[in-house]
Amino acid sequence: MHNLDILYNDTILATQEQPVQVDAPVRELSVGFVKDENPMGEFVIMTPAAVQSLVDDDIHVCMQHGFSAGSAYSDADYADVGVEFVDDFYLLASMARVLVKFQPFTADQVALMKEDQILFSTQDVALMSREYIEAVNAKRIAALAMNFIEDRKGGSITDRILTETLSVTGMNIALSNFLLPLVTELAANTRLRFALQKRPVLMESVYCYAGQVCHKELADLLGFPYRDIVTLCWDLN
Repeated sequence: MHNLDILYNDTILATQEQPVQVDAPVRELSVGFVKDENPMGEFVIMTPAAVQSLVDDDIHVCMQHGFSAGSAYSDADYADVGVEFVDDFYLLASMARVLVKFQPFTADQVALMKEDQILFSTQDVALMSREYIEAVNAKRIAALAMNFIEDRKGGSITDRILTETLSVTGMNIALSNFLLPLVTELAANTRLRFALQKRPVLMESVYCYAGQVCHKELADLLGFPYRDIVTLCWDLN
């Protein structure tokens, strides 16, 4: 099995749903974990132990029922560490400022989101459409892709974990170790630039922010103007 501590140290360095009227305001320090439409095996991107760390940092954590379906963890395991469960995606998006899932968010989900939310998932530049990016930018959503973050050799850290880790347990721990400090900063800071200052590696993952495209390859592919995230984030904040 690969040395997961080394992998983690490298990281530090280097369905259509019907909306229901909800009055609950989005909490400042909050994160919502969204279940994937097509669960991919037994792994989860955040173990109950990792979620416990978020709760201990006074971050409100909510989660869709079935988030860990197919894995060794149940809804009850997450509830035991302080997670609030909801069924409806619209309600979840109404409660959490940061939304996290493994598979890309869908256009239908973006349509149900609030302005200025933060999305964190995997993405594939070749599969993103102009319409999707326009929908994200229309709501000034900060969109980040965890698999855009690279190790020192230029490879995706998320892809390495999924392809090189031999056991499901090891994969769950490695993904949690990689993502926990990033999700913590996104949820614990009221402005994106503060999270970027504390975890500069996050800058690699931002592809949309404040109505602009911040990923050069994506901008060139779909014909959007490109704005550097450093200049854009500090100009607007």
